[in-house]
Amino acid sequence: MPELKPLNILVAGEVILDRYLWGDVERISPEAPIPVLRVNRREEKPGNAGFVMASLRALGARPGALSVVGADRNGAMLREIFHDLGVETRALAVDPDRPTIVKERMLGSVQSANRATQQLLRVDEEDSSPISAARERALIASAKSELKRADGVLVSDINKGLLTPALLRAIIDGAARRCVPVIVDPRLTDDFSIYRGATALTPNRYETERATGIRLKDRSAWRAAAEKLVRELHLRACLITLDRDGMYLAERDGADAYIPTTPRDVYDVTGAGDVVLTVFGLLAIAGLSFPSAAALANLAAGIEVGRIGAEIVTGEDLAAALQPVHNGYEKKIVSAEEIAAALARERRAGRKIVFTNGCFDLLHAGHLQILNFARAQGDVLVVGLNSDRGVRALKGAGRPVQPAADRARLLAALEMVNYVVVFDETRAEKIIRAARPDVLVKGEDYAGQKIDGQDFVERCGGRVALAPLLEGHSTTATLGRIRPTAGDAQSRRPASRRIDPAPQG
Repeated sequence: MPELKPLNILVAGEVILDRYLWGDVERISPEAPIPVLRVNRREEKPGNAGFVMASLRALGARPGALSVVGADRNGAMLREIFHDLGVETRALAVDPDRPTIVKERMLGSVQSANRATQQLLRVDEEDSSPISAARERALIASAKSELKRADGVLVSDINKGLLTPALLRAIIDGAARRCVPVIVDPRLTDDFSIYRGATALTPNRYETERATGIRLKDRSAWRAAAEKLVRELHLRACLITLDRDGMYLAERDGADAYIPTTPRDVYDVTGAGDVVLTVFGLLAIAGLSFPSAAALANLAAGIEVGRIGAEIVTGEDLAAALQPVHNGYEKKIVSAEEIAAALARERRAGRKIVFTNGCFDLLHAGHLQILNFARAQGDVLVVGLNSDRGVRALKGAGRPVQPAADRARLLAALEMVNYVVVFDETRAEKIIRAARPDVLVKGEDYAGQKIDGQDFVERCGGRVALAPLLEGHSTTATLGRIRPTAGDAQSRRPASRRIDPAPQG
């Protein structure tokens, strides 16, 4: 991610309050064949244009809002969130005649089936009728004022009545007079002429097909559609997002580029389009070439779809993704200081955290059985690994056989393991508190014993699970078979051969 000077970015579009209800599904309702979600966490954050602003702030820009909220509790909450984020709200109007748009998502994990968290239902509260003429005039005046201090404009249009043709025209034409770039994520419509004169558009596959009448079945169709939009709308560039197929970029000078997607697990596409607008738009406004900006936007979108809900992609996320990976599994090995932040991101994505710990001196089938059991208890498995000093204190001289660095690499190379963290204490209480797992796993030989971290995990609403053991498998038994006893060594010692002295002459 290139270093950017702080840019003033005006964001025009509907701001939304995204509300997430997280929980577990343990049964089906007796009232109807629907899942019962037992809620254990609520989260509220800005969505759509609001999410673009929050993302810009995380990337070091100075965003300002050109939008409207209702004179209600949800609108007040959004204004408070923007204030805390450092988003400029001079042009964020309060309209007593419109409710604040709210999207409430219910997400749960099906524990009985060991399934990851998934979205079960979305409930929208909105009024998508056009804003009043008086409100439109006020927003046009605000746009004119805000453009005087803007380095660029991002337009997030979800067609909920805010961005009228007259307001869009005022933004695009006003920006053109000041040579300020305007990047638009368009609405779903048959007519993109409302965006004529913008710098660039970032439509998705379906929006492009609807607006151009071209079915995007292959690369030649992608090129034809992108070039048509550039030509007819007088754009400098058009970046079509093609979900699993990546992106296609066409520019006014005839240059074009295909950016393939990076293969990765897709958990949720929520927010992916907003991330593309944010990263592509910010970098294009900063002066990066369109192909370079598109490549980084593609990378950011790939990170976003690997998370549940709209999650901010930071500059650190992009920098980490750009690092060359020689042994990818070694990225799973994190420090005790890093594990809390890493798991906070996983938790925000709705993933259930499982923790187990041990020496794992010589990996054997018994270890694999415990790790597989642990992974099945949730979505993310963290393995706490005793340091060399810790193993010596627990097992005595001569242990560990393998140094901590090698033990960590072996564990990280296992598919079921997501993170490995080495800790120096003989007890795991401190590292368990840092990880704050939902499920703590130990072997069933701990039945009836007090387990390190158990009180803490249960106090936080988690649980302890005891993994079945594979009989006859342990590191001690393995070492016993490898290392000969004193008697064995004596019996295998070669017989001594007597050499008589040479005869005297």
